[in-house]
Amino acid sequence: MIKSIFGKLLFSHLAIILVSMLTLGILMSYLVRNHVVENKRHDLLAKGKSAVTMINNVLADGRKPSNRMLVAMGEIAGGDVWIMDKNGQIIVGQPPAIWKDKYSEYWTRVWDTVDWESGEGTQKVFNLRQSDPSIVVALPLPPQESGVPTALFLRSPVTGATRTAQALEQLLLYALSASAFAAALVGFFMARSLTRPIANISQAAASFSQGNYTSRTTATQADEIGHLGRTLNSMAEELEQIEQNRREFLSDVSHELKTPLASIQALAEAIQDGLVKTEETRDRYLTNIVTETKRIGRLVGDLLNLSQLEAGELSLVRTPIDLPALITAHLAKFAPFAEEKSLVIATNISQNLVSPIADPDRLGQVLTNLVSNAIRHADPESIILITAEKQHQHIAVSISNTGPGIPPEHLQHIWKRFYRVDKSRARGDGGTGLGLAITKKLVTAMGGSVDVVSTPGKITTFTFTLPVT
Repeated sequence: MIKSIFGKLLFSHLAIILVSMLTLGILMSYLVRNHVVENKRHDLLAKGKSAVTMINNVLADGRKPSNRMLVAMGEIAGGDVWIMDKNGQIIVGQPPAIWKDKYSEYWTRVWDTVDWESGEGTQKVFNLRQSDPSIVVALPLPPQESGVPTALFLRSPVTGATRTAQALEQLLLYALSASAFAAALVGFFMARSLTRPIANISQAAASFSQGNYTSRTTATQADEIGHLGRTLNSMAEELEQIEQNRREFLSDVSHELKTPLASIQALAEAIQDGLVKTEETRDRYLTNIVTETKRIGRLVGDLLNLSQLEAGELSLVRTPIDLPALITAHLAKFAPFAEEKSLVIATNISQNLVSPIADPDRLGQVLTNLVSNAIRHADPESIILITAEKQHQHIAVSISNTGPGIPPEHLQHIWKRFYRVDKSRARGDGGTGLGLAITKKLVTAMGGSVDVVSTPGKITTFTFTLPVT
């Protein structure tokens, strides 16, 4: 059983070609032979009618046709000529011996079809021998003295007439053989051209599945298979990026967890070993332990939120939001962080703004992520501006800051989980790369969208929208 696509394509191509050519050859052979036999039949009938006219002229002169006359007619007709009555009595001429041997079989089949009224004859093709098919023509003659119906018979073998057909069939066989060979070559190269790119794609996919994330296919031509190859390469690049991000994230999380855990362990052991002598020092150690614990909790919480969002398991409440009040309440908790960098957080929000429909807790989480991100990356002593306005059927909220900005090549990647624009930035400053991924998924889940516009070294603006109905 053929298992490869190449073998199946080649076999099916050859099978179709061979069956088509065989059918065409048989049909053409039949048509050629039939045409030659028909021509021979009409020719023999025409010569028989001429012979009948000559015999009638002889009979009209009161003479009888002789054997010599019928032999001459036979030479002209290219066969045997004889006159016989309906009783099977040979009057003149000599039929072939095989005719006499099978007289009863052939005689009735020819004689019964002669139209005596109109004087039209009949013609039949008989296999007098297996290798010698013949045409027999019977034409009515005037009754003899006995009154028994009489007919002129002409018999000519078909074998000689089919030589042309045989030559044509041989020529056709050569042509079909050459065509089949050419078709086989074309089929081979066509099948190879189709299966070679597939094999290349399969090889690249197999290599990729074994952990070679740089594996790519070269089958990227402008057709359906090339489209498949380009799709595979695109998927491979995406998976390679995901794998790279996963490794970077594991490194980031390990560091994020290792640092607070080491701090917690050191502080707790100091308290446990009695190294803390004053109540003030003990309280400071306990405060640091709580702070580091909250830091770990936030990281775990971000991971849990992102996992739930990607799985579609995070429940949302859709309710009208008093956006100015919500923004004012959340900005209050960022005041200490803004003061550390001498930042000014300004707002431009209408008090009569239409209420968007959103989940208040998740919207607060979005604001927290974006505002904390703006504070982290803003230049000291600069202004962070928060605006909100109605755009069609949505409310658009923008957070702008002045700072180093985001290079253009990173803009399409910052929404991916674990992605960090500045790999050299300290972990505590650069975050874990989860905040923006969570923000995008939360805004999308609430029916809005989020985008960013950044000019490196100048202004970066994050804008998200929320539906109002």
